[in-house]
Amino acid sequence: MEENKNGNYSAEVQEEGRSISLREIFDFLWRLKWWIAGCAFAALILAFIYVRTRIPVYERTAWIMLNRDDGSTGELSLLANVTGQRTRKKIDNEIFILRSPSLMRKVVEDLGLNTRYYQVKLPLADQKLSWAKNIIPIKKKVEFYKDNPLEFKVVADSLLPDSHLPKGVMIKIKNHSDNETYTIKDFAIDGHDVGFHRGPFHYGDTLVAGNLQIILSKTGYSVLNPKTKYICTWSSSFRCAESFARALSSEVQGDKKSYSYLNSCDVVMVTMRDNVGARAEDVLNTLIVRNNSESRLYSNSASLSTIKFIDERLAEISKELGRAEQNVKDYQSRNSVIDISSQANLTMSSDMRYQDQLVEVQVQKRILGMIEDQLNNMPDGVYDIIPSNIGVSDAGLNSVIVSYNSLVAERNRMVANSSESNPRVVSMNSQLQDSKKGIKVTISNLKGMYSIRENDLSKIIRNSQSKMSSMPAQQYEIQQLSRKLEIIEPLYLMLQQKREEAQIAMYQQSDTFRIIEPAFGAGSPVSPRAMQIYLLALIIGCCLPPAVVWLRINLKSKVETRKDVEDKVSVPVLATLPRNTVNPGELISRNGRDPFSEAFRMLRSNLQYVDAKVIQVTSSVPGEGKSYVSSNLAVSVSHIGKKVLLIGMDLRKPALRLIFDKVKYDSKNSVVGYLIGNTANPDDLVLRSGVSENLDLVFAGPVPPNPTELLSSSKHGELIDYFRKKYDYIFIDSAPFLPVSDSLLVNRFVDATIYVVRANYTDLKLLDDIEDNVVKKAKKLNIVINDLDLGATKYRYGYGYGYGYGYGYGYGYGYGYGYGYGYGHNHGDGEGGE
Repeated sequence: MEENKNGNYSAEVQEEGRSISLREIFDFLWRLKWWIAGCAFAALILAFIYVRTRIPVYERTAWIMLNRDDGSTGELSLLANVTGQRTRKKIDNEIFILRSPSLMRKVVEDLGLNTRYYQVKLPLADQKLSWAKNIIPIKKKVEFYKDNPLEFKVVADSLLPDSHLPKGVMIKIKNHSDNETYTIKDFAIDGHDVGFHRGPFHYGDTLVAGNLQIILSKTGYSVLNPKTKYICTWSSSFRCAESFARALSSEVQGDKKSYSYLNSCDVVMVTMRDNVGARAEDVLNTLIVRNNSESRLYSNSASLSTIKFIDERLAEISKELGRAEQNVKDYQSRNSVIDISSQANLTMSSDMRYQDQLVEVQVQKRILGMIEDQLNNMPDGVYDIIPSNIGVSDAGLNSVIVSYNSLVAERNRMVANSSESNPRVVSMNSQLQDSKKGIKVTISNLKGMYSIRENDLSKIIRNSQSKMSSMPAQQYEIQQLSRKLEIIEPLYLMLQQKREEAQIAMYQQSDTFRIIEPAFGAGSPVSPRAMQIYLLALIIGCCLPPAVVWLRINLKSKVETRKDVEDKVSVPVLATLPRNTVNPGELISRNGRDPFSEAFRMLRSNLQYVDAKVIQVTSSVPGEGKSYVSSNLAVSVSHIGKKVLLIGMDLRKPALRLIFDKVKYDSKNSVVGYLIGNTANPDDLVLRSGVSENLDLVFAGPVPPNPTELLSSSKHGELIDYFRKKYDYIFIDSAPFLPVSDSLLVNRFVDATIYVVRANYTDLKLLDDIEDNVVKKAKKLNIVINDLDLGATKYRYGYGYGYGYGYGYGYGYGYGYGYGYGYGHNHGDGEGGE
């Protein structure tokens, strides 16, 4: 077996074919130019429709700054401010509260945002194409805001609990030409259609649907368009607040390079997206104002509790003070006492200092008793504000009470915006319980100290009183009454002063957030971004045709282009034959100018590089057109004056007698007849083709039961050698190479092999078998690609290796698919196959 002399050349060609040049890519895209242009235009149209039908979304942003001054004092507060922990926690808490649905619900109720109004319009030229509104299916909803021509009211039964109220109501109407009546098109409650009388109804009529009363009236803000559809929706305040809260986002502006909040900024950017830019502005601005108001209310809760406590104590002390004054007045009236101060001053000047100290101690004990009574009367789990700065002289107790009140206010605020089960609230409850115990212990210690001091002063005063035993009884009695009055009156004046101070502190409370910049934003929507969508659509439209073709190329299973063969097989492609669309099934003529005839002339010219006289024509499987190729190649070579012999050695399914059907067939004078000994003279096998005077034929003959055994003998080699001396070219049409060994037996006596691969028929997997099995065994192997349809392959990468004009041909001999061969007669053989 000779080694393939074209091996090195084939490998070089293969490597060269695998490289992709820019020119090939450009040619590939240029062949798809109209598809690319069409897809790009269609994509732009679809993008335009998408943009016009989408509801725009606008973005608004407000800049606010956190107020750090929370009134906290002490070393721990100072340390928290230095490290930034307090600021960070406060910002997190305030942002959490700002985004709470309960706070947003109050904004929704303040602005009346739970009712919305829409007008149904065409995406383009609504006024000019108003006559086509019922024909064009694509429409969009345009929302009104503060200029709605309709007012939609939903009134529920007052006896109906909130849990049974509907979450949403939608009504779609069509306004009549008189602008006074309307017809209901759709009516739904919580997404379920309601069977309702369609109308017509007058604006202002009350419609009853179950427990709901629906009232639709005109506002006069804008004019109703005749025969136009309007949509009115109503949703519960909490559900609407949830949707607005989800659309709200916040970002703290600070030094991103800092590893702590020490150098951070307290500015917060609050952003909201909505279908209406003006509504987003109103929601943001109202939300900030409402948050400041709620924060101020919770911050003043301690002052309000203090004022309430002082008012209660003032009412009781006023009664005691009145009774003491009345007792003095009654005693003076009964005993005709006018002025005893001079006597009292003379007799009591020595112990006035002790009396003042005793009064001060008794006042402090009474204040401590009031605070202790309030703590004792406070149930477990309840944390009320303890009055601060009401006269307690101990600075430590005052500091503890202030810290306790601040923690109570912060806890109540968190409970109002979340629940009792919030982890932060639970943590605060533990801190408050410990603080309450600490206050009680401090009060108990102070009362013990004051009691000791009171006993000491009482002893001193009693000793002094014993010295005044000589004072008249009237003077003594009046002093006792005056002493009680002196105890009550300073306490009353002090509570009055503390009440005024608490009222002043309420008006000194600052807002939680300072508005740096009210809500602002661009006039253009952030979604959909028209230019980006158009650019993306243009890119997709331009890339879709090449991508589809590329995907088809990578998913294909059949040979389609010359490049498919060259990438997998390391032997040269001798020629590419187009599909014969001019004279399908017929042999080429001498003067034919069709692409099919020109392709065989090109193949005939390339034979000179093969340098062979006896050429075997075979293929991988039946149906690839080897018989048709060998016949036309023999005819083409005979046209240039060469003496040519075409031998049919496909002993399993001979097809030459079907192609040359006008030649008289003799089964005895055939290859099979010669091999089995029916004919001894090889010249008796030769028949005139009738197509060309230089072309002779030798038919295979009848199908034998043992074709491989017949070809295993040397007689067919002797036959080939005999004719080699008499003819310029000998073409042998043999059986397919892969299914059986017949072609391999014939290949021993030939000079070269032409291997036929049929486009859109030969499986790509067979090319691997050709490379692995045929290339190493066949002599001077060359590939001929048959039946290539350039009308289809011009849109496939790699087509440039073929001819530059359209061609096509496709035949089948009825071999079927796969490697199976059948014995017997060739019933069902068809034109154009083997």
